[in-house]
Amino acid sequence: MTRPDPEHVLSAALRAQAGGSPGTAPPPPPAPPRKRLPVVGVLLFALLVGLLAGAIAGALTLFPVV
Repeated sequence: MTRPDPEHVLSAALRAQAGGSPGTAPPPPPAPPRKRLPVVGVLLFALLVGLLAGAIAGALTLFPVV
């Protein structure tokens, strides 16, 4: 019986180590839920600020402060 070539033994061992064995590593934890941006709230706030600014500008135009 012939002895296996040391290079082949080493390459087989490295291939086995690199591949790992399935099931030994624990599954990764689930990703935390993503927080959504408050788009609707920001748009409503911008709308209210715009209406307020327009009302103030309109009031100053109609009733000028002397």
